[in-house]
Order: sequence, then structure tokens, then C-alpha cells
Amino acid sequence: MPLRTVSAALLVCLLTAPGTLLLAADGPSPRIVGGNQAPAGFWPWMTQLAIDDPNLDNGYLLCGASQISPRWVLTAHHCTQYQNDALATADRIFVYIGETERKGTFPQPGRITVEGIYRHQNYNNFSFAHDLALLRIPATSNNQWPSLADNGTFTELESRSLNQRDEAVTALGWGQTGSGNLSTRLREVQLDYIPRTICNERSTLSIPASTICAAELNPINGINQDTCFGDSGGPLFIGEEPNPWLVGLTSFGLENCASGAPAGYNHVTTEIAEIERLTTLGGVPLVDMTVNGANTARYYQPLNGTQIISATLRNNSTSNTATNATVSRTLSGSLTTSARFDWNGCSALSSATRCTVASSLAAGASRTGSVEVTDSSGTDQVVTLTLSASADENDYRRRNDDRVQEIAFSDNPDLALSAAQQTSSPTRARLTLTLSNRSPLNAATNTGISFPLPANTQLVNGAELGCQQGNPVFCPVGDLDPEQNQTLTLEFTTDTGISQTFTFNASADQSDLPGDTDTEADIAVQYNASVNTAAGGSSGGGGASLWLGLMALILGVRRRRN
Repeated sequence: MPLRTVSAALLVCLLTAPGTLLLAADGPSPRIVGGNQAPAGFWPWMTQLAIDDPNLDNGYLLCGASQISPRWVLTAHHCTQYQNDALATADRIFVYIGETERKGTFPQPGRITVEGIYRHQNYNNFSFAHDLALLRIPATSNNQWPSLADNGTFTELESRSLNQRDEAVTALGWGQTGSGNLSTRLREVQLDYIPRTICNERSTLSIPASTICAAELNPINGINQDTCFGDSGGPLFIGEEPNPWLVGLTSFGLENCASGAPAGYNHVTTEIAEIERLTTLGGVPLVDMTVNGANTARYYQPLNGTQIISATLRNNSTSNTATNATVSRTLSGSLTTSARFDWNGCSALSSATRCTVASSLAAGASRTGSVEVTDSSGTDQVVTLTLSASADENDYRRRNDDRVQEIAFSDNPDLALSAAQQTSSPTRARLTLTLSNRSPLNAATNTGISFPLPANTQLVNGAELGCQQGNPVFCPVGDLDPEQNQTLTLEFTTDTGISQTFTFNASADQSDLPGDTDTEADIAVQYNASVNTAAGGSSGGGGASLWLGLMALILGVRRRRN
């Protein structure tokens, strides 16, 4: 057996006898280090792979994976190999999707037999570069899964500050918990994302360009966290959302898990072209549809007005063609508010909620049109128009399918209040409050800001600002023209020096938009501290993935985290 495969595919071999673990003689035990039990049903796309290895007498190989569409499951390439490195056949790989409990054998309930295996054409069995494979399965009814991270999402993660990268990514799996036993339930772990340049500096492994890194750099209370043996192929995703951005697949790491050394994860964002190619090869191509428009947070129209919103439907795929590219709409608000497509082939359909823009839309191609939204309610309201992109093919990046647009139909202003602390001393603090009228149509008259004073606190410059003492204190701001703002600087003194929370509210002669909470700002004021805090309106570890790459440092040998 080559040194790189000490424990070969490192896939976990489970005996049929409950609780018994069987490994190759030279293989380490699979385990998750740190982490917590994952909430049942929260990640219904999480998948367990069970590989029936003909070289094993009483066990199977275990990996993690992610369902990314009704017909496709994404995992690590090395998870589709037997323990002797031979390629597994589809009829010997079974998947269980959305299960919280780990399967001990091959139970029939929930078992799905893989129809086809499609492996990355450039996979390197030594460096674990391009450690990715797709499994085609019969269609399932599950409609919730992660989105494959795009370049913008990954760039944002890569450029975060050290504090923002702390616990920024989550991994899932069924590996060992450190007690010597496999977890019977799915577990999760939050890890620190490590930028590629830092990973190369910290790791004793050679990190391929197709790999990203994560680790626990600052364990709390000495509790180390990591993915490890038993976790390969499982997901690494941003945050903890149920429909997250998937950035990695657990791939490899040092034999000594949870040492603080970075672990390697397949860099999903760089594999999009290959994923498209493989899904096309498998007869069920995936695409990336988007609908985009002007970056306008909220449009404004008078009562009974009409707003025309332009949008572009685009096939953002790298190579795959979208069939029957469609834009659909939903509209919240009064029943007397209507929307109409002004798109090629759909203009005459005043009641249409779907518009097939093109029967075939090539990768990179787009079609531009508009939606006309008309209010006839006669009352102030903010309506939300949602435009959604789709095609006959399933989408591997559904998080960018929708464009959500607010439209305010109103004859009133739209006030927004923000607060920020500028300076402090042991007994004094200075705040700036900015009141804005975001409406481009309607002025606000006699605006002002009110707030209750915390105990043992006084407003020092209230008289010069014309503030009216009381409970609450009221400070006038004056009239605000459309899209105008004014700033007040307030100085406070206290005889306690204890941090306090202020709540500010804005008002005007006119009503504000219904349901709008941006006229309130809360801010915690600190004394005798280096501060730069701000508040706006209404402010108020170890997943499982099979570990590929353990490395015997003296020999320079990697192992997979299976």
C-alpha cells in the first residue's frame, strides 16, 4: 500500500455489530473533535454515504456529502474509492438524505442507490487536488439545499478581518467525538476561516490551488475543534443558515486532528465549470440563473402612482444552456395593487405571474425587460415585488435567483434616524444623531428627536439646541426637504461613569411610512473608553467529513479524512 494511503481511503469501516468500529490495521480512528449535536431537520440536504466495499467482511465505508439538487449529491472524490484505492461502482454506494441518526448497516428505509458516479477529471490521488465527485440519484422531493458559493461571496469571506473570520464557517458530520466512538447523531462545528496566504504559511502540508482552509485558532476554555477522520466529503459552509453558501468539502489534514493546524477543504467556487461539465455528462445539467437590476433599496411613488422597474434575466452559467428561461413575480400589499410584465412575449398578459423569456438561453446570455407596478389603494403602503429566475434545469446557486424590491406609495416623508458616539471621558459623552428624509417626493415639517434620559444623566447642551426638558426630552431638528438630512450633536454628563443605553425616536408633523421602524435608534453609550460605536434605525465545532490528508511529518505522507 503506498505511504500516501496509510488507512487508504480513510473511509470509516463500521461493523454490523452495534458500536463496533473496524479500520485497516494502520488506520486512525475516525472522529469529530469538539462541536455539538446538530438540530434535527435543520440541514435536510445533509447526506450520509455508505459504501459497500467488497474488500471488507463486516462493514462499510462512511462519508458525508451534500444534496445540491433533486438529482445530484456532491462529495469528495476519495469518498468514491474503496479502501484499496480502486474506484467504487455506483451500485455499491448508498445515500441517506436528511437523516439525523447515523446508519449502522444498510437499512432499507430512506436508502437511495446511486445511479451514476461522475468524478473530477483532474483529481490527484496524492495531493488531493480537485477532491470532488458528483453522485446522480433518483429524483427526491426535498427542495432545500445549499448554494454553491460564487466569486463575490468567496472574495468577501477571504477578505474578512481576523475577528470576522472567527467561527465564520460550519462543518457537519458523524465522525468520532473524541471518546473513541462514532457519533450516532449528526454533529456541527463552527471553525475559523483561514485565508489562502495564511494557510500556506501555517500549514506543513502543500496546499493545492483547489483547496481552502479552516481550523480552530482560538479554542474557548481549551476545547479544540476540527473535522477529522470520518468526516470526508461533508460540507463546509458560511455561517449557520439552513440554506447556506457552500464553500468547501472536507478533504485532508494532519493525522493529529484539532492541533490548530489548518485542514484542507475542496474549494467549491473554483470547481463550478467542472460541476457543470459533470452534470451535463450525467444527463441532468445544472445552471445558474439570476435576475438583476438597479441597486435601489426603495422606490417612491405618490398615492395611486405607477413604478416601472427594469430587470435583466441572465444565465450566469459558465457553459450550460438554460431551457425555457423564465422570470416570475410575487407582489405583497393591497389587493388593489397590480403588476404587469413588459417583457418580450409577455406584455399583453396583464395577469401573468410567469414569463418565459427565452426557450433557450446560452451561458452568459441575458434578456432585459421591466415590470410595471400600479397602486390604486388610495392609502399609504410599502409593497414588495419579488422577481425570481428559473429554467427547466435545476439551479446550483438558488440564493441569487431572486430580486426583492420595495416600492413606497405615499404622500408622506420617509424618516430614518441613526446615532453614533464620538468621544467620551469618565463622566461625559458626545453623540451625533442624523435624521434623514429618504423620500425624493415629500417634505417633512417640524421634525424632532425625543428620548428619555437614563438615571443620573443630564443633557449638557440642550438649551443651545432648543431642546425641551421633560420625560422624554424633545430636541427640534426642523423641516427636512426631500432627500435632506440634519445632524444634532448631543453632550451628556453622568455622575456614575457606567455605560448606559439611550433610545432615540424621530417624529414629524406627517406620518411615517407604515411598518417603518427606522425612526428609532438604540445605542449603548460608554464612558472613559476608546469608542467608535454606531446605531441605525431599529438597531436595537466539529462537523463530520472524511479526512483525507493526514500527514506523517517525517515521511511527508498524507492521509485522507474519511
